[in-house]
Amino acid sequence: MKNYKITFLINALKDIQEAKNWYEEQQKGLGKRLLENVRLTVKELKHNPFIGSVKYMEIRTISCSKFPYSIHYSIDETKSEVVIVSIFHLHRKPFWD
Repeated sequence: MKNYKITFLINALKDIQEAKNWYEEQQKGLGKRLLENVRLTVKELKHNPFIGSVKYMEIRTISCSKFPYSIHYSIDETKSEVVIVSIFHLHRKPFWD
């Protein structure tokens, strides 16, 4: 099976940075653990992007294994690319402040 290129939209990068900062404030080192869990999940997508469920239109989701976060992404098969659209907490609705 071929590997897919991973691309993060700027909002997805902001999502994960905010989450990392929040966890780091809760406990030193916890933010790093979150990032590592996200990295492992993204690595899975690189090898098999079709493991995530289609949730709406062309957007798929996959949950992180150790933190309550979901990665939302699309697949461009012609470019062999996975585009990470957003990463957010499973118990928080998007656009909440």
